[in-house]
Amino acid sequence: MLASGAPATGGFLPLLFCAAVGALAGWLVGRITWRRFGRTQEDVFRSKRQLQAIFDGITDGVIIVDRDFRIAAVNKAEAAFLGRQPQDLVGKPCYRIYCRGDEPCELCPAHETFATGKAAMVSRLELSTGYHRKGVDVYTFPVRDQNGETIQAIQYIKDVTDRVKLQKQLREVEQLTGIGQMAASVAHEIRNPLLAVGGFARRLHEEMDIDDPRREFTGIILEEVTRLEQILREQLTLERHLVPTLSPVDVNQILRDVRKLLSHGILSSQIRLIGELADGLPVTLGDANQLKQAFLNIINNAIQSMPDGGTITVSTVQRGQNIVVRIEDTGPGIPGDVMSKLFVPFFTTRKTGSGLGLAVTKRVIDNHGGDIEVMSEIGKGTIFDVSIPIVRASRQLEERRVYGRSAEASSAAASVTGGEQRGESGGALEETAGRSVPRESTAEDHDDEVAGGR
Repeated sequence: MLASGAPATGGFLPLLFCAAVGALAGWLVGRITWRRFGRTQEDVFRSKRQLQAIFDGITDGVIIVDRDFRIAAVNKAEAAFLGRQPQDLVGKPCYRIYCRGDEPCELCPAHETFATGKAAMVSRLELSTGYHRKGVDVYTFPVRDQNGETIQAIQYIKDVTDRVKLQKQLREVEQLTGIGQMAASVAHEIRNPLLAVGGFARRLHEEMDIDDPRREFTGIILEEVTRLEQILREQLTLERHLVPTLSPVDVNQILRDVRKLLSHGILSSQIRLIGELADGLPVTLGDANQLKQAFLNIINNAIQSMPDGGTITVSTVQRGQNIVVRIEDTGPGIPGDVMSKLFVPFFTTRKTGSGLGLAVTKRVIDNHGGDIEVMSEIGKGTIFDVSIPIVRASRQLEERRVYGRSAEASSAAASVTGGEQRGESGGALEETAGRSVPRESTAEDHDDEVAGGR
């Protein structure tokens, strides 16, 4: 029995050994394969995280759209610009977000990329309304499938607002150089009659009795002749930097002076001038004469735009570290093609206009570190918001001129600012204890009527 069973035992052991070796080999292969798979999967996840970090780290806007112009991906910078979360934008048509329309934007370079499979670019000047920037360069790049077909387009949106602004400033410098040359050529012709007017007005002023009511008129003439002489001196330099002579100024008082000047000169029964000056506005550093000229230019433009009459409302308000002067009229409004050229020297829509008033105004406000924002609607009127920084030292004003509103944030952090201050709506302004008190206008208030005629 033993002899006959020996061969069977000898055959079973090799089979058992082979099975054990096979199981061990399979386990080892599976283990190695699993480890490799795990490492590959981990590498994929790591690469995805790296690409997502790069995608979200790009400070310019990047979106990916499919052939239906639906957003497949958007980086954090573009989502933040749109005021949304990235996940809220994915799957939505891009044209509804950017163009707010029902069809793809006509000028979108993705049209060309999908049609040709090549990169494309378009440079656009945008309106400052809605989601639009003031200037962008949009680049599109194709994303292809395994067959080489373009299935998506990557849109890289470069904000070039600063570049557009710089180019505009360079053009303004060239144009203002021409103004300086023109001023130099006519300076002597203007100076002689101006000196005569000032001399005779001064003589009349001195010969009048103290209680003569006409002394107020001659006093205004002398003040304005002095201001014109200073403006003329500034115009005589070719550089025309219009560097302000800084001193503490009360913006409300400057506006009262402007109204006083208008009330004795160009006011009539056709146009009402209403003041809404906020109480307690802080004093700031500035050039009173230059600011007066800037406000006069804006109000004169409003007057000339309403030959058939209307209302001009001048109000002041403190917003953070700025004093905002709003000049609002009920005129016909400014067309879009004119709006873009509003501050261009020598540009005018009037036959008798020089086209210098608003250009000088813009330069004056820029040199005070401020801004001018214009809003207009055809048939309803125009609003000029002139923002002047509240500064206590010339260094602050220089920072605002050089760095713009970014300098405001640092100074605002060091001070406690109140809410928005605005005067109550009212009619003509009276002066009481050095501040503006609104009262109701009456038919006898000829001081609040402005003669128009553009």
